[in-house]
Amino acid sequence: MANILTVDDEVAILRLIKKALELKKHQVTTLENLDNMTLEELNEFDLILLDVMMPGEDGFQICKRLRSSIDVPIIFTTAKSDENSIVKGLSIGGDDYIMKPFSIHELNARIEAHLRRETRPKKNKNNNFFDGDILFDLQAKRITVYGKEIHLTKTQYNICELLALNKGKTFSKEYIYEAVYSIDSDSQISTIVEHIRMIRRKFAQFDLTPINTIWGVGYIWE
Repeated sequence: MANILTVDDEVAILRLIKKALELKKHQVTTLENLDNMTLEELNEFDLILLDVMMPGEDGFQICKRLRSSIDVPIIFTTAKSDENSIVKGLSIGGDDYIMKPFSIHELNARIEAHLRRETRPKKNKNNNFFDGDILFDLQAKRITVYGKEIHLTKTQYNICELLALNKGKTFSKEYIYEAVYSIDSDSQISTIVEHIRMIRRKFAQFDLTPINTIWGVGYIWE
């Protein structure tokens, strides 16, 4: 049994696919768009069926935006059968195409084939940490949002990692200072406040505010 996500703006097609795949004992989630899905949630699926022609952000744009952060097979479902569209879809990270209208037998066969031979290396859960749309690469010491890196100094990254890995826990600026600076550092505790300000500014580019202040106590990642 696989956990499959189907994205299509046509409700009738979503119902058809859901019924067909559930007969094969798969767990199926159907959505008309991905507006409210985080990267953390998307990475829980084993395979994604993605319609190409949708209002707003189309399937190609979605795939291009997500591919660097999503490890599962992405199969396009589309009525666009011209060679240029197929080449484009595969070149931006799609794994396969199913032409509309398609038979349920073909749909099942394509999905089972991809599930059997899926060998894409999964992100090592020990080296990567998701918080919603924020991805921490704990080995490379970098943070990305939908594949776009947030450029942080070493100290700023360490502050984020400390707070994020202890989400929901409040730390004083004194504790943060001792955790991220070496014992012989010449920096002042007050620099933590400035680092937090800069971190917030960088996350604000993505309309994210993960670090909040608990007045009189310290900072918390929420």
